[in-house]
Amino acid sequence: MRAVAAIFAKPPEPGRTKTRLIPLVGARGAARLAEVFLADAWATLQSHDSFEAVVSTTETDPRRFALEPAPMLWDQGQGDLGARIERTLQRGLADHDAAFAIGADSPDLSAAQLDAALQSLRGNDAVVIPSADGGFVLLGLKHCPKGLLAQLPWSTATTCDRTVERLRSKGLSVEVLPSWFDVDEPAELRELAKRLEHVPERAPHTAALLRAEPLPARISVIIPTLDEATRIGAQLDRLLAETGIDEVVVTDGGSTDGTLEICKSRGVRVICGPPGRARQMNAGAAATTGDLLWFVHADVRLPEGAPRRVRHALRDPDTAAGAFKTWTVNDHAPRPWGVLLHAADLRSRVTAHPYGDQAVFMRREVFDQIGGFPDLELMEDVAMAERLLEIGRIATVDARVTVSGRRFVRRPLRTMLAWNTLPWLYRHGVPSHVLHWLYGNVR
Repeated sequence: MRAVAAIFAKPPEPGRTKTRLIPLVGARGAARLAEVFLADAWATLQSHDSFEAVVSTTETDPRRFALEPAPMLWDQGQGDLGARIERTLQRGLADHDAAFAIGADSPDLSAAQLDAALQSLRGNDAVVIPSADGGFVLLGLKHCPKGLLAQLPWSTATTCDRTVERLRSKGLSVEVLPSWFDVDEPAELRELAKRLEHVPERAPHTAALLRAEPLPARISVIIPTLDEATRIGAQLDRLLAETGIDEVVVTDGGSTDGTLEICKSRGVRVICGPPGRARQMNAGAAATTGDLLWFVHADVRLPEGAPRRVRHALRDPDTAAGAFKTWTVNDHAPRPWGVLLHAADLRSRVTAHPYGDQAVFMRREVFDQIGGFPDLELMEDVAMAERLLEIGRIATVDARVTVSGRRFVRRPLRTMLAWNTLPWLYRHGVPSHVLHWLYGNVR
């Protein structure tokens, strides 16, 4: 069987290819990934004697593709993706027994999988390898009637299913092979990188690039909550939209005001357990998968570019953890003592012992090394800082988080007294449970 395989690819140019990976690796990095993805797919086809390999592309200047040997380039033409795939397959079938359309986003698609697809067409009219996201990484045909792929939904969770339905509705026999994996989103790139650590020969160009330029560390945000229904929705919306945050976990201590329902409506994982901020944050950290752990309260708003600042602060191996400066705002009714809110902000600029409202962050291995937050009813953040300082420095990021002054406004004199006396009392041996009794419910 004479077969042609067309890899669908754009010239790898910064800002134009693999754009959904740009938040993770930048425009140049995304273009380099597109280049090595294509190089691996091309090398696999070149090693397979049963296929004539071509590149189906939007621009046919061979100088735009650094491939060896230089590829034959087919112009995809105009129209949606279905029209361009159909046009390419029809061109291939004009002088071949079978034609395949293959995405360039599956650099570790193997020769064995290509063999299986080719073998399938000896007994079927069509063969498909689905992708995990609902599309497909390979479509092979022996016949391509006009309009076969017209008006199908592209880039959806049902693309492959609808394509198979269309093929069968046109009287074609179809075999669906085991699904494979393509890379569009940062999470998919991370999964590919993990696979290639074990089998780099599946995509050697991609594996070499990922070794030379490792992906940024994954950030997991842990939010402790107890009756935060008025704030958690907006907080989650901001965090889920923030570039550079890979995972958000809420750890709840028994909310009864709708907090849990709001979290679940955003699709965020929620860990439930007994109240106590230290216990909650430890449980949340245990449920995450990130390399960097970032503890953010529901009433703390991060500055622009905060994930980038976290990664930058932890590049220094002597830095055990980090925290932000604070800027406390009166988000309740104005009170004459509101100007005193910023007394706490001075503390965040000079102390080596950051409080929890400073959005403290650290590497997972550091968190594990010190045993997480001490199981205290109060002052767990001060005790944690003491543990951290035993193994390294705590960096103060030159940016500020916005903190709600709600508790100060509600109890200004008591809160001011607590800010100035409780940490001193704790360091001088007063038990945490006594301080908790003096201060009252920290929520």
